[in-house]
Amino acid sequence: MRFKNKKNTLAALGILFLLAGIIIFLGGQDGSSFIYFGVGTLTATLLYYGIVAGRPQISAFIVGLIILHTGVLLIVKGELIYPSEFGFITFVSGILVLLNSGFSEYMQDRKKKN
Repeated sequence: MRFKNKKNTLAALGILFLLAGIIIFLGGQDGSSFIYFGVGTLTATLLYYGIVAGRPQISAFIVGLIILHTGVLLIVKGELIYPSEFGFITFVSGILVLLNSGFSEYMQDRKKKN
């Protein structure tokens, strides 16, 4: 499949599930799972083809920040549910993702263009 075909197919699939969920909901049944799946598919399509496909360094940097802050939350708040070692492992994983994101090279190349 070509790039446009994948994007259009995913968008059509998201719209199909969203409309199916709305129709099921209007019929008096619970169509929330179809609505969630449709909205999730549309959101993922927009995020991937809007940000990730064009700028993978920025998306890897954002994912690294999310993982890092999840680790901090697990260390601080998760002591009752999870052992603190799980938070430290998550925190270190976030640091590794941040260091390997290539964001600094992206910023240097961007400054050189200007």
